[in-house]
Amino acid sequence: PPHPRYCPGLSAHSAGMAGRICSGCVALSRIWGLGFWIVLLGDSAFSLSVRAKELFDDSLNVPQWCGLVACIAFFVFCAYWAMIRWSAVLVLRAHALDGEYGLIHHILSPLFVAGFYKATVSRLVKAYGLVAFIICIGIVVAALPSPWRQIVDAGVVINLLAGTGALIVFAGTTFCQDRPPSKWGQTDFPAGAGQCRSLDSNTVGGNGDRMQALVV
Repeated sequence: PPHPRYCPGLSAHSAGMAGRICSGCVALSRIWGLGFWIVLLGDSAFSLSVRAKELFDDSLNVPQWCGLVACIAFFVFCAYWAMIRWSAVLVLRAHALDGEYGLIHHILSPLFVAGFYKATVSRLVKAYGLVAFIICIGIVVAALPSPWRQIVDAGVVINLLAGTGALIVFAGTTFCQDRPPSKWGQTDFPAGAGQCRSLDSNTVGGNGDRMQALVV
C-alpha cells in the first residue's frame, strides 16, 4: 500500500524517494526558515540598540521622558499582542512543513513559514502589511530629530527582542518537547492546502510521480 504520508497517486518507489529527499531536508529547511528570521530580528535589534544607547548620553526633559515611557509601554503591548503571536505562527508553520510538501517549499522556507504564500487571505494581508509598515515606519523614524529617534528605537528594540526570544523558546518547546504553541496562534493555511494534487499516472508515469513529490 502507498505510504500514509503521501498521496495515493504516488508509487511506492516514488514515495520512498520523496521520503528520503524530504527527510534529509526537512530539518534543514526548518532551521533555514526560522533561523533566517531569528538572525534578522536579532541583528536588527543589535543595530538599533547601539543608536538607542545614545539616550544615556543626553539629559531628557519632562516631555521626552513621558514620550520614552509611552513608547516603551506601546511596544511592550505590541510585543505581547502581536510579536509573540507572530512568532508562534512561524513556528507552527515550520512544524507543519514536513515531508508531504514539495522541495520548492523547503527552499522557500523563510517565506513559507512567514505566510507570504500558501496562507489565508488574512495571513497574507498581515505578512505583506507588516513589510509595508516596516518600510513606512523606517522612513518616518529616520526623519525624526534626536532624541526622539532614539526613543522610538528603544521601543522597537524591545519588540524585536521579544520576537527573537519567542521564536527561540517556541522552537525549543515545539521540536524538543513536542509542545507547539497552539494557544498562541494558528498555521493559517488556506482551505485544502494540505491536500495533495494527484496526477494521472497513466498519462505521466514515473516522471509525473516525481514532479508531484517535488511541487505539492
